[in-house]
Amino acid sequence: MRLRNYFQVVPLLFLFCAGLVWAKGPVEGTIQAFIVVQDKNGKEVIEETSIAEPGQIMEYRLRFSNQGKSAVSGLKIIDPIPVQTTFIPESDTTEVSSVFEVSIDGGKTFERVPVTRIETQSDGSQKKIVIPPEQYTHLRWNAEDALKSNGGVQEYAYRVRVK
Repeated sequence: MRLRNYFQVVPLLFLFCAGLVWAKGPVEGTIQAFIVVQDKNGKEVIEETSIAEPGQIMEYRLRFSNQGKSAVSGLKIIDPIPVQTTFIPESDTTEVSSVFEVSIDGGKTFERVPVTRIETQSDGSQKKIVIPPEQYTHLRWNAEDALKSNGGVQEYAYRVRVK
């Protein structure tokens, strides 16, 4: 299997939470990868997959459940954008009240979309430029809602296009 022809779906998922030790905490996280295709009638169909081809759209669904007896506040859901893919703008979804941000520096810093920079032109003038999604490296949701106790669930999703 050549990387340029197929993309093995192996995303990494990080969960950061104030006061929560991931290894011993009551919060469990899962991620599922789907391919987005159209059926013969042109209707969007989502199929679970582990391999995708260039040009295809993938949807990642992140699910967190809290089996503990206390709600968990301050969740920061961070997911690196898988290699050989590009984030599809405005494809991030969640029903959780949260602030969505992206990183262009490997997850060191995050900011809201659109990511902009001031670029100095050859004549010395400055121009505001928008950083394209191809340069995004990580996604982050800063959850404002606590993850409820005793089986509370939060779900997040986003889409990418395979290069």
